[in-house]
Amino acid sequence: MLYQRILTAIPLAAFVCWMIFFQPTSVFFYFVLFIVLISGYEWAKLSGVNNIYIRSVFAIVITAITWAIYQYAADYILWTIYVAVLWWFSISYYLKYAKPKPPTSTLKIDKLLIAFIVLPAAALSMEKIHSMYIGVDWQGPAWLFYALSLVWVADTGAYFSGKKFGKNKLAPNISPGKTKEGLVGALVATSLYTLLASYYFDLNTERAALLVLLSLILTLVSISGDLYFSFLKREAGVKDSGSILPGHGGILDRIDSVLAAMPVFVIGFNWLIYTSII
Repeated sequence: MLYQRILTAIPLAAFVCWMIFFQPTSVFFYFVLFIVLISGYEWAKLSGVNNIYIRSVFAIVITAITWAIYQYAADYILWTIYVAVLWWFSISYYLKYAKPKPPTSTLKIDKLLIAFIVLPAAALSMEKIHSMYIGVDWQGPAWLFYALSLVWVADTGAYFSGKKFGKNKLAPNISPGKTKEGLVGALVATSLYTLLASYYFDLNTERAALLVLLSLILTLVSISGDLYFSFLKREAGVKDSGSILPGHGGILDRIDSVLAAMPVFVIGFNWLIYTSII
């Protein structure tokens, strides 16, 4: 299994980096739309849509809406992102005490509707970050890589810290493997990583401190994203959201934390680091 995960992860990571650093934002955004399409299909499955044709229609509709907002309603992109940020912060508190219902294959309309908040906002957030200029420099790809890699660093820090020190469960009803000690490890790892990133981006002391603050918020929200999709999978009675990635499961299994973190990064970056840059 580990060998299969590595064989999948290496070319996938290389391809994502190529899309981020060597493609214009317009091309990168269509790659993100493809991810939204697959994610929409998997989300419909987790929400109890048993008919594969209806899942496909749902995926196409949510992808088309994301594209339409980008193409024809640019003035509303930030509002779309704000709504997602509010939703993620509100659900974060709920997840600490949530108890998944017994697995069922019945249709869950409320969960389908949430996809229209989460998926477009994450895709539009990544487009916003990737297209970002600071002064005359196109720094969007580097900042997007930082935001995405921050989530990966948080996962790694949580894993090793939880494995070594984990005793107190973070959300035992949803994910018994996650611990408060793992959360602390994630916060430490992302703080150290952000200090290195601040040096790379040549930030002054004030902006570096604010970026560390933003990284701590992103870490907490990214864990909420992970927990929320664990919640969905438990209620659906499945281990993975799909099987498109050998050894890894589905697309949602790999981007659950990213979906939560990207909208928060856009708003936080715009408020704390470079005001009105996005």
